[in-house]
Amino acid sequence: MNVVIVVAAAMLFMNASWTMALLLILGAFILFALNLITRQESILYVPCAMPGMQTPQQNPEGYRSPKERNLEFEDVRLVTSDGVKLHAWFIPLPDKERAALAPTVLFCHANAGNIGIRIPNFAAIVEKLGANVFALDYRGYGLSEGSPSEEGLIEDALTAWEWLGAAAKEGKLDGEKVFVFGRSLGGAVAVALCVALQRRNEKQLPCGLLLENTFVSISSLVDALFPIIAYKALKDRFLRLKWETVERIKEVQAPLLFLTGLKDEMIAPWHSQALLDGAKKSPLRRKADFPEGGHNDTWEKGGSAYWERQAEFIKECGEGNFEKTTE
Repeated sequence: MNVVIVVAAAMLFMNASWTMALLLILGAFILFALNLITRQESILYVPCAMPGMQTPQQNPEGYRSPKERNLEFEDVRLVTSDGVKLHAWFIPLPDKERAALAPTVLFCHANAGNIGIRIPNFAAIVEKLGANVFALDYRGYGLSEGSPSEEGLIEDALTAWEWLGAAAKEGKLDGEKVFVFGRSLGGAVAVALCVALQRRNEKQLPCGLLLENTFVSISSLVDALFPIIAYKALKDRFLRLKWETVERIKEVQAPLLFLTGLKDEMIAPWHSQALLDGAKKSPLRRKADFPEGGHNDTWEKGGSAYWERQAEFIKECGEGNFEKTTE
């Protein structure tokens, strides 16, 4: 009889332990899901990539100002249509006459950190492509005021575009040779900018878009990065972030170059291919793959081919001969 009681007690204890374990797992899942839902904006938008590095001036030496890399630059202050004050740098070629005739790249950076941490990239664009650079910090980033949002970042890019148009009228740059470069989130911004300009029936559109490691949508990223909550019903109800680039790119009428790092640990290469396939209205579509490129270092790991493909694309866009639309 005592043996039966002991066995029964042990079974109840085991069942209770399994029940408790399941409850703990369920509780952890719920807490994780709630944390992602409530903090999704701060997960996507990361103005301060490292503690104490909110503004360029707080970055390590060499990443605080273009002059630390011997680059001439103009400190630019902008005000958006909704009253947000933004900060940007215009980095022209050293020779003013060359700068006025050269291509200009509007640089839309990725989701983390300020424009200062991209200074080496700006220097390479000036040197390798012979192009001016206009580098913008989105609202909430660097010295720009406000808080980031999809609508806000698009407005920021439109404000930068207006500045470039005014600079062209002043003779600082050639308004017909302005390209938009976007890395990761910046690629989504670049596509949205182009579509917004088209919908406004603007006469001057980007001469071309260069999109590096860009995603098709935030929903697709959730599926890959957070599969534990990748349920349509859950996303439809709680996912506030959209950035549906795969839908916007269907409207793009500017030439496109996709720069894809095949070792991208965040955004799989199929995103670039899906965007290229969807851009049916683009008069010129090109794609360049870089076997060693990761999410943030494709521009460093791509070697000379990385710059050669961009230079070829810029030249091709300038010539305006778009007989062949895909590659």
